[in-house]
Amino acid sequence: MSTRTRWAGRFALLFAGLVFGGGLAESVARLRASEGFEGEWLLVSSPNWYDERIFQPDAELRQALRPGAVGYMRTPEFDTVVRVSSIGTRGADLGPKAADALRILAVGDSFTLAVQVDEDATFGAGLARRLTARLGRPVEVINAGVDGFGTFEAARQVGRLAPVVRADAILLNFFLGNDLEDNRGFRSEGYPLDVPRLPSLAGPVDRLFAGSYLYFHATAWVRAQQLALDPRATVRFRQEAAAFTRGADFGRILAPTRRALDELEQCSRALGIPLIVAVAPPAFTISPERARATFDLFGVSGEPDLDAPARAVLAALPLSFTAIDLSPALREAERGGRTYFVFDGHWTPRGHEFVAEALAPRVAERLLSR
Repeated sequence: MSTRTRWAGRFALLFAGLVFGGGLAESVARLRASEGFEGEWLLVSSPNWYDERIFQPDAELRQALRPGAVGYMRTPEFDTVVRVSSIGTRGADLGPKAADALRILAVGDSFTLAVQVDEDATFGAGLARRLTARLGRPVEVINAGVDGFGTFEAARQVGRLAPVVRADAILLNFFLGNDLEDNRGFRSEGYPLDVPRLPSLAGPVDRLFAGSYLYFHATAWVRAQQLALDPRATVRFRQEAAAFTRGADFGRILAPTRRALDELEQCSRALGIPLIVAVAPPAFTISPERARATFDLFGVSGEPDLDAPARAVLAALPLSFTAIDLSPALREAERGGRTYFVFDGHWTPRGHEFVAEALAPRVAERLLSR
């Protein structure tokens, strides 16, 4: 046997071993994900997968959706196409408003935009279908959510878009996981246009391995180590998690949010349309066994009180708002299947379905009482 033949055989064995080992590791990663529990660091350091083409900088809101853009979002858990309308909302361009139609402008952050699911699987689309059936007239829910928005940005988004779409109601999706901190960090003086809102986005390697659970585990671990070396990010996450402990100082935490809610109420009054607020919990409050892992990750001490932020926000809402706490519906839904993605921490199609179901009766009641 020649030397060349021997080396070729060795390389073939090596290649086969690498393929087998990689396949085995991928299978283990998929098995762990199927068990429904992962390290909490995946929720804060998930790998890059955003298609940045759907975003553009905005001097007032820091970022907005880019009119007419199309983005492709792919991870091991979902594969979606995100269209942006000519006015900067998710979905197709709006046609003329029918004489008997009702339009709801949905605002909020990434839980409203929901790039993790297809357009017709978002809670807004599900809510529109349910309201149309309940009320016997066409109801459209226009998705004006943008990743990273807090309540101040949502209020200004309402001011921009509600008159354009001729909205009959406003639906704010308030995410308890980070909106309180987002409101504390809002810069009323504006933002420079040359500073990106989101961190580093999907690169060629990220897109190449977008379907690999193993790749997501590895890159998420690397980003977790980087996060641990970033004092500002660590403090931010610790503050967000500490709000879910007994004795949290909501007098201090809620002050900026109250101002933002007042601004939103002024928008609602000026437009003469009702405002509904859905209070959305983070994943670890729906699966309480994950709460301690979250607190340990960020060095949060104290006894968990997972409903404390929801109680505080609901108590802070102006009396004119219709408020809906989504935690009970999501906890009930979680018993029959996963309502939050493992790698991403946003709602699955099942989560969106149950959110729409929880919202429909109260939103219908509010629309009928206008």
